[in-house]
Amino acid sequence: MQSEWGHATRAQDLRRRIGSADVFARGAVSMDAPSEVSVPELTIVGDPLPRTRRVLGRVPFPVQVKTALVAADLVATICGMAMAAGLSARVGVTRGETGATVLTALLSVPIWPLLYAHQGLYQARRITRRADEFRGIVNSVLAGVLVLAGISVILQQEHLREWLLITAACVTGTVTLERELARRVIGEFRSRGVMTRRVVIVGRNEEATELAEALHANRGLGYEVVGFVADVPVGPVIDLRSDPELGPYLGRTAEVLDLVRATRAGGVIVATTGVDQRSANRLIRDLTREGLFVELTSSMRDIAANRISVRPLGPYPVMCVEPVAQFSWRRAAKRTFDLIVASVAIVITAPILAAAAIAIRVTSGPGVMFHQERVGKDGVPFRLHKLRTMVPDAEERLADLKALNEASGPMFKMADDPRVTPVGRFLRATSIDELPQLFDVLKGQMSLVGPRPALPCEAAQWDETLWERLRVQPGITGMWQVSGRYTTSLETYARLDLYYVDNWSLVTDLLILARTVGVVLRRKGGA
Repeated sequence: MQSEWGHATRAQDLRRRIGSADVFARGAVSMDAPSEVSVPELTIVGDPLPRTRRVLGRVPFPVQVKTALVAADLVATICGMAMAAGLSARVGVTRGETGATVLTALLSVPIWPLLYAHQGLYQARRITRRADEFRGIVNSVLAGVLVLAGISVILQQEHLREWLLITAACVTGTVTLERELARRVIGEFRSRGVMTRRVVIVGRNEEATELAEALHANRGLGYEVVGFVADVPVGPVIDLRSDPELGPYLGRTAEVLDLVRATRAGGVIVATTGVDQRSANRLIRDLTREGLFVELTSSMRDIAANRISVRPLGPYPVMCVEPVAQFSWRRAAKRTFDLIVASVAIVITAPILAAAAIAIRVTSGPGVMFHQERVGKDGVPFRLHKLRTMVPDAEERLADLKALNEASGPMFKMADDPRVTPVGRFLRATSIDELPQLFDVLKGQMSLVGPRPALPCEAAQWDETLWERLRVQPGITGMWQVSGRYTTSLETYARLDLYYVDNWSLVTDLLILARTVGVVLRRKGGA
């Protein structure tokens, strides 16, 4: 019987070409020309279904997972408010009004899940991006504080402002920590193929292949590529058979609806540079009419999603990229943040610096500090300060080791550099050698977060694009340092630094600093 989803002859052709759904799920699909083979009977998914708009593979977050997230958010929120109540009572903010404070917090509990849901914090795609999720948490907490303020006014609670500030800080902290743990748990499940979204990539060019590689390398995003669909490629042709892990070539775009349903995919991702406009428009209409999702690549890389919006321009939906916000108040806020954090960090780490200096002096002689010229903002050179981790004549011995360089481009990296002293190896592993740079931050030559400060010899080999990284101050830590550090290639290092320059924000700085703490605790070593 002919299915309302497609013609029976097309389903039979798919049975001949694919074999069975189980074979397809394993990716063991022949990429040769279609041929008659003896295979188990394939039932095209959805053939017997009425038109119910049922979407297969579209539910990467089951109800149980969302329920668990709601419960975890509530627990984290209550813990945050309990911490705030305890701190307020300890410092004398509430002054005997602990009961009223607790009552206010309890009355607000049912509101918090609604605030989190309003910010999209229970959407599968939102949880994969720390920056977006953190903004959602902050916005939810600000709205929650307004709710608490309203309840407090009704209960005639005094000392409102101080208590609300403490509550906002505590709840933001506890929910952020809880969401980081949830992200790790969900990422672990997704890496095992659970809670993933099966997708077909439309396109057969370089962009389509890079997209598949990115999704394959980042399983935590929750996508499982089951194959490629394409007609005559637009742009350079890529042989998809060279890497079967990326997925097989399934067929032509005219068959995409049947192919999506046969593979139990929830929809497609279209590599827009590999598909002509007419085919893309037809594909979007056909799939969305059947309740399947369609995602389009923008062909733009390294642009933060929160800077991109879609607006109508006549009959055309146009993507608009907002300019980089370089307002003076943002620069002033970043500088103020740098001064406060650097000052506090210097006081806290002073004993560690003193102990490290003594260890260096005792084990490898005089010359505790290492001074080196680096390229700063707008190309202005400055002297960077670090604790010495190498032998005193390290610079003179560098020429003998150039042939052993393990990094690409102008950077020099060597996993077992013989110039590093035993004490220096420990200082690098714990990043203690970087602490003197806090004084460079106070002097305004560096920032806490920014691109890696480059050597003049490295900068001399940059192309015009890399010089863009000098638009901001170099940082003690940055996206490059927390994204693989030693193992990061020059190309990745350049992309990460340029991404930061084009998209930096105070929220991004906070997230990078938080990740830096994790990298240091895992002793991944310094840059």
